[in-house]
Amino acid sequence: MSVSRQRVNPESPSTPGATGRRYGGVDSQERQRQRRARLIEAGLAVFGERGYHQATVRDVCRQAQLTSRYFYESFGSMEDLFRSVYTDVNRNLMQATILSLAACQPEPEKLAEAALRTFLEYIRDDPHRARVALIDAVNAGEGMNMLAEQASKDFAHLIAGFMQQMFPRLPELGLDALILANGLVGANTRIATQWVADRCSTPLEDVLRNLLSLFKASIAYARVQLEELDQAQLKARKSA
Repeated sequence: MSVSRQRVNPESPSTPGATGRRYGGVDSQERQRQRRARLIEAGLAVFGERGYHQATVRDVCRQAQLTSRYFYESFGSMEDLFRSVYTDVNRNLMQATILSLAACQPEPEKLAEAALRTFLEYIRDDPHRARVALIDAVNAGEGMNMLAEQASKDFAHLIAGFMQQMFPRLPELGLDALILANGLVGANTRIATQWVADRCSTPLEDVLRNLLSLFKASIAYARVQLEELDQAQLKARKSA
């Protein structure tokens, strides 16, 4: 079997759609789902250790303890696997963030702290996630750039939704919640990327404090501006 830098040439996969036998009470479709999950888990480990551009199909199959036949049963290329790994990492982060927000008191500062702490803990607790989501995603090719951009948009929409809920009068100030949210997500990503590049050497609480200051500054600005707007409107009514 010939080997390229990025992949092992596939063996012939099973016929798509075939029902197959049941082993241990598990049908072929469920076995394929389980193999795919193992490959995604293995992909996270391999990409996290070696990086996207150095990883090969052989590395992933060895980690998953599966043959290349089963790799190509679920993925057409290493690029396909990386997209699936990246999507899985971001989906789990989004779920963890939503759960932390749901358990938090509905106050802007507390919501911001809960979301930021979840984000930082998620990438610190598994360096593999950090490398996939913050390092390799931006240099894995044009297709991945689009996927990473969509993930950023999803988190920006989440933040903007809470902004609109907490401060429904932002448009009266000429402020756009989505523009602000995109800026905050960009700052989060840049700071977290540098933190990961430094192997998370700065204590998490210090990084959190600095990130949170950006959110608190935005919250304080909105409050001050709304208060000034209320005072101006009250003054206008009295003088009318």
